[in-house]
Amino acid sequence: MENNLTNLKEFSVSEISLSIKRHIEDEFTIVKVRGELGRISKPSSGHIYFDMKDDRSNLSCVVWRNTLTDQKEFLEEGSEIIALGRITTFSGQSRYQLIVNDIFPSGEGALMALFQKRKEMFLKEGLFDQMRKKSLPFLPEVIGVITSESGAVFQDILHRLGERLPRKVILWSVPVQGQDSAQRVVEAINGFNSFGSHQKAKKPDLLIVARGGGSLEDLWSFNEEIVIRAVANSKIPIISAIGHETDTTLIDYVSDKRAPTPTAAAEMAVPEKKQLLEKINNLNSRLGISIKLKIDKAKSKISSIEKSMNNVTYILSYFNQRYDILIIKFPNILMSYLQKKRETLFRLNLSTVDKNNFLKDILARKVNLDKINKSMKQFVINILDKKNTHLANLYKMHKSLSYRRTLARGYSIIRDRKKNLITNKTSALEAKELKIEFNEDMLDVEVKFDK
Repeated sequence: MENNLTNLKEFSVSEISLSIKRHIEDEFTIVKVRGELGRISKPSSGHIYFDMKDDRSNLSCVVWRNTLTDQKEFLEEGSEIIALGRITTFSGQSRYQLIVNDIFPSGEGALMALFQKRKEMFLKEGLFDQMRKKSLPFLPEVIGVITSESGAVFQDILHRLGERLPRKVILWSVPVQGQDSAQRVVEAINGFNSFGSHQKAKKPDLLIVARGGGSLEDLWSFNEEIVIRAVANSKIPIISAIGHETDTTLIDYVSDKRAPTPTAAAEMAVPEKKQLLEKINNLNSRLGISIKLKIDKAKSKISSIEKSMNNVTYILSYFNQRYDILIIKFPNILMSYLQKKRETLFRLNLSTVDKNNFLKDILARKVNLDKINKSMKQFVINILDKKNTHLANLYKMHKSLSYRRTLARGYSIIRDRKKNLITNKTSALEAKELKIEFNEDMLDVEVKFDK
């Protein structure tokens, strides 16, 4: 017996701890645990520590700081939750714990309560307002689809687009439920919006976010705050097509258009080719009719002008006749005009004018005009000086004799409404309303007589 014990392999404490850790982590790679929240600790490090329990057992849990963003809001002691994560050991205290990757409220009721809470929050922020929603492009060249490549949803969208009006489609494959779903959807929305700056591919004109039906828990990724804010901030219009017609998620309220199914989203995205052709043919027919009417109207106008031209020819014939008569008479008229001009020149006898005497006379007259001009200027200056002196004297006299000098010494002038002077009590009583002028102001008063 002692030999058997002696032959047993010897382990250090750390080796035992590591062996147990490997065994547990290999056995429980990922687990889903339901339980009631017990003690919760939120130290300044940003990590969260809590216990999950039922009527018989207790499980320690830890959420690392950067793991969860939105789900922390329903971590309240006593609430029932579902935690998704992996089991590991903490050798420092010889215990095992759950490293949590994702958390959900347990049961439809708890999820619906959280759904309503978030909905009210976004409503208050105005993220669901119609004024924020963008119009869908009439004929998008490129459509971006955010969904799982493994499901039937993408094929349904492609098939419906092919039937209506084939377009270029870019798929950004994402998990549509589970731990990383919300973050991956956000990355897809932001990624499509950054096309053109980082990627060579053309930025989509429209996005479709879609997945098939499922329970409230299955569709929960599309109720996460990071997804709602990514949709609200998207510069590209978004159609949401999550679940079946009766399913509703928060992304449906914030998206620019909500489709009841992924197939319906494809129908909203593009018009039907047959209808487009019918509309084009209809417009072409209307354009042809319009052009024909314009041509007919132009022909009618030309015909009317042709008829008018006959009358114009008749009217012009009169002027042509007048022109012919004038051409015949013009030489005689011109000769008569020239003869009159010759006679006038002869009478003036311009050939006998002495050019030098003419220039001397002009210069003498200019000198005389300069003298007169100087005399006139001096005369005007003298007159203005006398008038200015006289005006200044009048102003001083007016200022010294003005009644306002009397008012300035504390007197006043009383007038009636017609500005007649009031010099006695009787006139004041008859006027009833008086205007009293002081040095700088006027005062309206009413006369009252006490018997």
